Amino acid sequence: MATAVRIRESIMIGVPKERLWEVTALQFDKIGDWSAGVLFSEGNGASELGAVCLERVCEPSYKGFEKTTERIVDYRPEQFQFTYQIVAGLPGMVEKATNTWTHIGEASNTRLTMDVNMQLKGFMGVLMKRPMQRKMRSILRQNLEELKIYVERGELHDRKKKLLKIA
Repeated sequence: MATAVRIRESIMIGVPKERLWEVTALQFDKIGDWSAGVLFSEGNGASELGAVCLERVCEPSYKGFEKTTERIVDYRPEQFQFTYQIVAGLPGMVEKATNTWTHIGEASNTRLTMDVNMQLKGFMGVLMKRPMQRKMRSILRQNLEELKIYVERGELHDRKKKLLKIA
């Protein structure tokens, strides 16, 4: 029996949802440009859902993480929402992992919510549930902070600058 894990984090970003959508969805393949958790990313394949690509491959900067392939499985531009599933590079104890990004416009600001759902398996899945929740919550919060600075100011977060060795 699988162990369910859900982590949900949100942030208010000071740009209209169309501008944020441009960076998160229309440039889905370019997360490596702004996220300190990703050294490099590139898109692969044509999406039948209308997205910029079928999937992206990410080289993570986190120690102990493998290169991942993230495939868009639900794409709703009219609702400013998309979901991707990690289809390669998951730890052995993770059976399935998805992340849904929802953009809710509030005047000239946008509330971005990331909603991660994972299915952990086996004894290690049960054992690692709480540590995985803490780690994923931290990763989501950092990504949201980094995205906010990138979109609002057109700058990289200090974590990304340090990773790239930019003064």
